Parts: sequence; C-alpha cells; structure tokens
Amino acid sequence: MITYQQCEALDRADPLAALRDLFHQPEGDRIYLDANSVGAMPKAAPERLLQVMRQGWSHDRRRSWSTGEWLSAPTRHGDRIAPLIGAAAGEVLVCDSTSVNLFKLLAAALKLRHGRPVILSEAGNFPTDLYVAQGLRDFLGHDCELHLVPEDDDPADHLKEDTAILSMSLVDYRTSRRHDMARLTAAAHQAGALALWDLSHAAGVIPVDLNAAGADFAVGCTYKYLCGGPGAPAFLYVAQRHQRAVQPVLSGWMGHAAQFDFATEYTPAPDIRRQLCGTPPVLANAVLETALDIWSTVAPQAVYDKHASLSRLMVDLLGQRCPDVNLASPHGHARRGGHISISHAGGAALVEALAQHGVICSHRAPDSIRFGLGPLTLRHVDIWDAVGRLKDVLADGTWSDIDPGLGV
Repeated sequence: MITYQQCEALDRADPLAALRDLFHQPEGDRIYLDANSVGAMPKAAPERLLQVMRQGWSHDRRRSWSTGEWLSAPTRHGDRIAPLIGAAAGEVLVCDSTSVNLFKLLAAALKLRHGRPVILSEAGNFPTDLYVAQGLRDFLGHDCELHLVPEDDDPADHLKEDTAILSMSLVDYRTSRRHDMARLTAAAHQAGALALWDLSHAAGVIPVDLNAAGADFAVGCTYKYLCGGPGAPAFLYVAQRHQRAVQPVLSGWMGHAAQFDFATEYTPAPDIRRQLCGTPPVLANAVLETALDIWSTVAPQAVYDKHASLSRLMVDLLGQRCPDVNLASPHGHARRGGHISISHAGGAALVEALAQHGVICSHRAPDSIRFGLGPLTLRHVDIWDAVGRLKDVLADGTWSDIDPGLGV
C-alpha cells in the first residue's frame, strides 16, 4: 500500500524539485493537472514581457529587430527545443501554429511524393489534424485523398503504393496511448511513404527521438508541457535530408534566402528557415523564451524519469484508492503519453466537481477525463492529494447535479 510518507520521500529525492519555484503555483490548495492544455507560467515571464515592451517596443522600436534578436528567435528557440524531441540543431523551427505547420508539411510531403495522392491518418487522430488534411484535400481536389485507419487497426497494415505520407499523433489525445514511432516510420518508408508526427501531447514529458526513429517531419505546440504560454507559437521539424528538397507552400518573405533584398521572385532559404512565412510573434516568443531558459538547465532524461514516476504513482493510487474507476490509458508507462485518462459517465460534470474541490483537469467527449502530469512543477504529494479528492467526489455523488459549465 502506497502511503503519503512514501510520496513525501519521493519528493525529497526529486532532482527537479527546485524547478517548481521557478513557476507560479496555483493559489490556495488547488492542484493543476491540466498541463496538457496550458502549462505553468514561468515567474520570469511577466518581467521579460515588460522588458521587451518598454525597451524593445517603446524605446528601440525598429532597431530591436536586430538589437533585440527578434528575427532570430524562430531558429534560436527551435535549437533549444531540439534536444527534447531528438532532433539536431538546424532541424527545428518555432513559428505559426501547429495547424498551420501541419498544413505546410503535408503539402510538402505530397509534392515530394508526387503521384502518390494519399494522406494516411487515424480516425481517432486529434480532430484539427484531420480538419487540416481535409482542407488540403478539398483544395487540391483529385491530387489528394485522405484515408483513415479504423481505431483498432494497425496503421502499418493500411500503407499502400499510393500513400504519400503517414500523418499520426504520437500520443492519443483522449486515452494517452503512445504509438511506436520507430516501427511505424520504418513501415512507412518500406512502403515508399514519408512519416509526420504530431508531438503535442509528448514533447517535454516522454522520450522522443525523431532522428533515431528516422522521422521525416514533425509538428507540435509549446503551450502545453513546454510552458510557453497560451497561444504560444508552435514548432516544426524537417529532417536535414529533406530541407533543400521541400518547396514551401507558404512562401513568405521571412523564408526568403535574402529577406531584405526585396527581390520580385521568391528564392527559398537554403535550410529550415524556408519554412518561415510571416513576421515572428515577438511578444509571444519573449514569453516562450523564459520557459526555454528553464528547459535548457535540465537533462531531458531527468524530466522523463520524473514523469514516469508521477505517472506510475497516479495509476497505482487510482487502483488503490479508486478501484471502481476505469483506467482508459494503457497500464504500462512505456505505452503512455503525458497524461493519464480515466473514463467515467459523469464526464464534464465530474470535471467541474473536481474543480470545485481544487483539482483542475479536463474532459474530452464522450467520457474521457484527463490528468496532465507536468514534471517541472508537480510533486508526488500533489498526485496523492488529487486522487484522494477524486475518491471523495465519487463517494459524495453530488457531481451528477452539477452543470458542467467551464469544466469541459
């Protein structure tokens, strides 16, 4: 039987414990387990933002594009994210949103595999990933098809001679099931297709090694576990071997080989920068940088080990203290992503009841309740307390009378 004292001992031995003080913590006794929606705010973020506004915007203004390194942020930030996803310097770029980056890379893959019209994805993939693919299909007409793998099938069995790209989320947004990236990427390559991975529910919590897996492309957000702030710019990855061959579908001036020559014809930059389009979001990049300052001080493996410890603890405590709860996530940690999911008919109402008891989590239709485990800020005793409050809420039963409200 796991005890509270054992959780305290795990926290005392935690090599990342001091990082918690670098982030703002919820007021009172709230436990924030929704890092898979918006991660914690670095304490340095407000002052950094004010500094950019006061010095860069108010005083230096135009000169800040160079003196403030505003233009170099997409590549600088990308190089700092690269170690967290198994990429090399020069392979990751911070820009746009996950959806826009997905559109860019799907279009690039179709061009690289001309004559193969099929984007292969899962029926249970994150909806916006499917919407982006549908929009590209509708725009291109007969040159693009979207085939969806039934949720219980192996995507490798659906790779065909007409498949241009396998587009997958590494982690299922509802259940937290983790795919075998290396196996599916190898299967795609065996079929002559490319592989693109959405890392939004994986980056910053579980081991990701794009280069070792041979991945061609990847996208992901920074506002979840990476703690870049609401609406923070996303990232994209293009393997070095593809960078010169990829012709950007959004060929804006920031991706030009000579931005300030203002030539009439577009000539793409010779590297990852050709994936840039418009002006970078300076204020958002400044906030993201405060989080990356923290990430650069930690060994990725220490983060993954801490997350594994939190994840296993939560699963064990759910079995010990809430035995009637149905675990929707896989039981083995190696098969899970950043969050733990349970399924419950109460859904959004139960999430709102938990919020009223100081546990912030999230609901996804129809009955998935997700607990995001951010390893930089959470303690093992937080998991103990959260599961205890879940037990009390379930026993009380009043959740069934609650209007879900913002609980979704």
